Amino acid sequence: MWLFVLTVAIAAIVVIVCRGSWERLFHLPIKGSLFFFAGLFIQIALDYVDFAPDRIETTGYALLMLSYVCLLAFCLVNLPLRGMGVIALGIALNVIVIGLNQGMPTRSVGLDAAGNRINKPIEQSVKHRPASDDDLLGFLGDEILLPEPFDVLISIGDIVLAVGICELAYFGSRARRRRQRTTRTPRRSSTRSSAPSTRPS
Repeated sequence: MWLFVLTVAIAAIVVIVCRGSWERLFHLPIKGSLFFFAGLFIQIALDYVDFAPDRIETTGYALLMLSYVCLLAFCLVNLPLRGMGVIALGIALNVIVIGLNQGMPTRSVGLDAAGNRINKPIEQSVKHRPASDDDLLGFLGDEILLPEPFDVLISIGDIVLAVGICELAYFGSRARRRRQRTTRTPRRSSTRSSAPSTRPS
């Protein structure tokens, strides 16, 4: 949640500082909105639905991967938009590590009653699982700890995703430059004027 708020705030600052147009940004020719809302709905629902331990790696995992398929489809449909390719790359990095480990490997970090940071393993859920040495591509997991007041773990894919959103906000809020077609004037063939030659009879 903190990462989403921080990303939106930075993207808004980019638009303001670069004097972009909010109207242009809100009127981007975005397609496939159904894919986006379907993936987002599944992602939000997975945060509130409690799965039995034996269902986390089956039903829960299948729904999680389905949500990412929808989000990637949305990105691919809108790939001509600047920044959407970077967003797709960030999502793909998260999908790879989640798919290989049936959940996002998450670093063991927590807070005690006094608010001190301690080594505390997380509980396994549909989206996250405790990191271990046997994880495949574990460096792509939630290993980066944001400082206070955010105090949240993010992944390399999350950072790439945030950069893509800011790039989309930057280019989407600016006027498109129209390419001027340079019309080449055809060269006129130089006609040599020749004087009439009179042949003697």
